[in-house]
Amino acid sequence: GTENVLRACCVLSIPHLLYTSSIAAVGPNTSCEPLLRGNEDTQYSGEVELPYGKTKAMAEKIVLEANGKKLSNGGTLRTCIIRANTIYGEKATFLQELYLLARARNGVLNYLEPEDTERNLTYVGNVAWMHVLAARHLQLQPDLLAGQVYYCYDDTPSTKAFLVRHQLLSSADPSVRLGSHIPYWKMWLMIQLHRIIRAILPPFWRPQPFLSVALLNTIVTSFSFQTDKASRHFGYKPLFTWQES
Repeated sequence: GTENVLRACCVLSIPHLLYTSSIAAVGPNTSCEPLLRGNEDTQYSGEVELPYGKTKAMAEKIVLEANGKKLSNGGTLRTCIIRANTIYGEKATFLQELYLLARARNGVLNYLEPEDTERNLTYVGNVAWMHVLAARHLQLQPDLLAGQVYYCYDDTPSTKAFLVRHQLLSSADPSVRLGSHIPYWKMWLMIQLHRIIRAILPPFWRPQPFLSVALLNTIVTSFSFQTDKASRHFGYKPLFTWQES
């Protein structure tokens, strides 16, 4: 899909492309090494294992390679990338699923992340605003923004993800309360058991996908960043505060 978009830009002489990527294009990776307070220039080793992260990494590569390509009208294509983090919105389905799961457990919201994990949190209004500013300045200052990658960030304090989910859901329904931490070993055993069941039961019944070890490792591995690159390059400042978000 990204290749088709780039091809269309060249054929139709569209000079600027702002690509929305994800931090999943970088990590966490298969080695489960944490990244604490990195930035756009931080080297993070290891192989991205989840399909979503792999496709985002591939897309980033071809978008950056397309920067400077000639257009059909003789002009030049300029591209840059924004890596979004977790985005919460009014219709975030995973929040709805978490709420229904908590209600089924008498309002208890258990969590997988270790209690010492650290993740940055980004909100949809500020992500959208960053895109608007980046798109504007990619046209005004193409030599500065072209070929660059920017992490999404705002003035949200670094907060444990499961505490934020609890805060969001309990504000909508006070009966939702924070449960206990689910140990890694217990989830790992459940994943292996589910894999065995999925191998035995077909063609009589095919259970829905549960969780993979790669996804479990992603959930429990700390990956956060600290950067002001968007502020320096195109004057980004968040529109919405933590409370408003």
